[in-house]
Amino acid sequence: MYGGLAAGLFEEFGRFILFTWLLKKFHTYKGGISFGVGWGGIEAVVLMLMMFVPNILFAFMINAGTFDSMLAAQLPSDQLASMKETLLNQGASFYLWAGVERFFAVFIQIALSLFVLLAVIKGKISYVIYALLIHAAIDFPLVFFQTGHVTSIWMVELYVAVIGIFSYLFIKKSKSWIPEVNESF
Repeated sequence: MYGGLAAGLFEEFGRFILFTWLLKKFHTYKGGISFGVGWGGIEAVVLMLMMFVPNILFAFMINAGTFDSMLAAQLPSDQLASMKETLLNQGASFYLWAGVERFFAVFIQIALSLFVLLAVIKGKISYVIYALLIHAAIDFPLVFFQTGHVTSIWMVELYVAVIGIFSYLFIKKSKSWIPEVNESF
């Protein structure tokens, strides 16, 4: 629960601060969408790079026969063997599904950005608290996969897809709640 709350705390209050102080001219539906696409897009790119780049480097090392010798000093042999086994047994579909997950996660980020923008427009800090709790509720079940309590990656992907679809519906509905032009100027 702590991880979800911590992520929600930093992300949702980060959005709130940015909308309140730096993005005063962009309190529109399109501004909220743009902010969410940027936030979610950057998160998707960074997370994918953090996953792909090391694994590609490790794959090249395995193919060149230098994996064990180059990493033996940094990692215990059992951990090294486990990493190698994982890289050799995970197919490309594992990484492609990560891209699909990030696609749905961007919708979640857009929806949360619009929710926080709504908090700024209406002047209700309680909406930011709700966004934080929603963020934590979304992240909490994902921890079960990371800790091994849920072993099916498909359950995780389905969960994120369902939340992404609900987020898309929220994005469409929120268009009627957020002005098209900035009314504060």
